[in-house]
Amino acid sequence: LSLSPSLQGRCVITVQLADEELDAAAEEKEEEEEEEGVDFFLLFAGSTQRHLTSTLRSSHDTLQALCPAHDCCEVVSVTLCSASRGVPESPENLKPCLGRVAPLAEHRFSFVQDLAFDMAQFLVSTAGRADGLDGALLLDECQIPLQECERLDESLALALHHLALPPGWSLLGNKLPNSPNPQETLLHFSARRGLLRVTRFLLQQAGAGEALRLANRQGHTPSAVAALRGHERLHELLTQ
Repeated sequence: LSLSPSLQGRCVITVQLADEELDAAAEEKEEEEEEEGVDFFLLFAGSTQRHLTSTLRSSHDTLQALCPAHDCCEVVSVTLCSASRGVPESPENLKPCLGRVAPLAEHRFSFVQDLAFDMAQFLVSTAGRADGLDGALLLDECQIPLQECERLDESLALALHHLALPPGWSLLGNKLPNSPNPQETLLHFSARRGLLRVTRFLLQQAGAGEALRLANRQGHTPSAVAALRGHERLHELLTQ
């Protein structure tokens, strides 16, 4: 458990079982005469949140689990627990009953804020600012490979989903709806880079309807930007 996962989670954690954990799990199994097996879980305990995650046993002494999302950067306690599985209580009820749950080991690691989360915070802070996306427009000068754009789309959308938006936040910021002044919005940004998942997230936020109709300084709406860049699926999404 030497991994430092990002706040939005979703990474795979690999747990290498030591001889002590294997012996303890074996003892748990032997204590029940009609035992069917042992499952392992990871309990994450932070200052304000707790998460319980199931694991997949990939080998005799190796477990894998999907890391949960967390609400802040901090060191958390991770406890490896075993849960014995008993036989069904009756022939009619084939669902195994839960046996004894026991902690086997404890470890500590850090949830960290990664680049995608930093970028999500920056983009959210630019909403409604006249020069807010000027820095992001510099990406137009970079030829980002398609595969990297897809990774950016996935990680940035995930970070936005787990980011706590300010109360009353809107894609337009403090800009009044139907204002005639041109504005570069986050929808223009996602349309320019072909970020389909990010666009889906933005369309669910306040001000999305107005932002769809808003032209930037070049006179282009988000759907027009997507069309000019050849992002057909994104253009279809923005014109639905």
